[in-house]
Amino acid sequence: MQMLLWSKRRAVVSLLVVLAFLLAACGASPAAQSPTTAPTAVTEAAPGTEATTPPTDASSKLKVVATFSILGDLVTNVAGDLIDLTVLVGPDSDPHVYQPVPQDSVTLAGADLIIENGLEFETWFDALYEASGSQAPRVELAERVTPLPAGEGHSAHDEEHAHDDGLAHACQHFGDDPVAVTAATTAAEATAVMPDDHTRYDLTLSNGAGFVVFEQDRDGDVLFFLGSDANLTLLAGTTPLAPENVAPITEGCDAVKIVYTFDLEPGSYFVQFGSQAPTPLALVWERGEEHSDSEAGHEDDHGHSHGEYDPHIWQDPNNAMLMVEVIRDALSEADPTNADTYQLNTERYLAELTALDAFVQAEVSRLPVEARKLVTTHDTFAYFADRYEFTVVGTALGTTTENADPSAGDLAALVNEIRAVGVPAIFADNVSNPTLMETIAREAGVTLVTDLHTDALSQPEGPAGTYVAMIQHNVTTIVNALAE
Repeated sequence: MQMLLWSKRRAVVSLLVVLAFLLAACGASPAAQSPTTAPTAVTEAAPGTEATTPPTDASSKLKVVATFSILGDLVTNVAGDLIDLTVLVGPDSDPHVYQPVPQDSVTLAGADLIIENGLEFETWFDALYEASGSQAPRVELAERVTPLPAGEGHSAHDEEHAHDDGLAHACQHFGDDPVAVTAATTAAEATAVMPDDHTRYDLTLSNGAGFVVFEQDRDGDVLFFLGSDANLTLLAGTTPLAPENVAPITEGCDAVKIVYTFDLEPGSYFVQFGSQAPTPLALVWERGEEHSDSEAGHEDDHGHSHGEYDPHIWQDPNNAMLMVEVIRDALSEADPTNADTYQLNTERYLAELTALDAFVQAEVSRLPVEARKLVTTHDTFAYFADRYEFTVVGTALGTTTENADPSAGDLAALVNEIRAVGVPAIFADNVSNPTLMETIAREAGVTLVTDLHTDALSQPEGPAGTYVAMIQHNVTTIVNALAE
């Protein structure tokens, strides 16, 4: 009898255990997950659907690095949220002059795939990649694009005198935030230094005079650009040095009034100002480019020399389509599980880019061909001009924002060209200091439009937060300005 009761009790317990397990299993069932989507540019020409993304474990996502913001947006439209994307050079930041930070090496070391423009656009990237020890494959989006020669479409004077006297480069830096320096009243008391070229200094003087220390680490010319017509004397110890040249500036840059040029050996010098100089006195010093050592040093400092081809391929949406296809293929090879999704997103985005090209053509058709003339800060619109029948009349700089320093003569020639062709407006962009273009516009008597977005997107809430929005904004801005 006890055996029977024990068997029944055991059967009841087993039944309760089974029921408890079934109830627990029902309670633990995951809720259905909605696919996440990537930000998608909205175009008036043809609104597109969003990039689709199936549910993905965050820890298994492909780690992708894009070098700058425009490429980052192209990648996002292909990948949605399937990947873990890092963009090195963000919105409103100039990829030409980017200075990598230590975290960039860490990011590259952990990357699975790297997306870059190519055509020597990211001149700082090779050294960063090597230093990081990254083993990630590098994908150049320009590989399927037919490149234009560098400098095609802009005036020859942009290259002919690129490093003549550095006026344009110094003029740009006069628009930077100043570094405050207080000058001493005597050379014996002078301790304040101006260590960096390419930097604006505001010097506080005493009764219109003062001394600061200057260190030169190589043979070559040094140019001192002053914001007022002040006296400058360079002393080696107590011995005044004769300048190679003293040039008052009457055109090319309103911010600079006079330039003193000295041929210096390595050493420590005193710079004396006065008398009757204004305070604060704005000053930028630059190394001259005509000496080979100095020129090499300048390139080392900036590292922005492009190759023989123009790298600004994205300015034509048809090139962007080719770039997107390269992204799709690279992602599919690295992450074949999600290849179908990458393909679907690419098809959607290519349709949007096709509509974008039609939108640009419709906007440009509002201008007669003879009115389609561009003057810009640097030569970034050659592909746009080639596609939509524009002429690039001239640029203040070359294909990069840093490695061309037009002389006063170059700028005067550009002003004359602007007057000759009769354009009503010229254009600056979001990655360049507008000071130089303001001077050119004022001397040419034309309007300066400063809100083009060329080598970087705007912040997401801005007018060019996506690639599609950027192209739409630029073409509308250009057409409206030239139609006046």
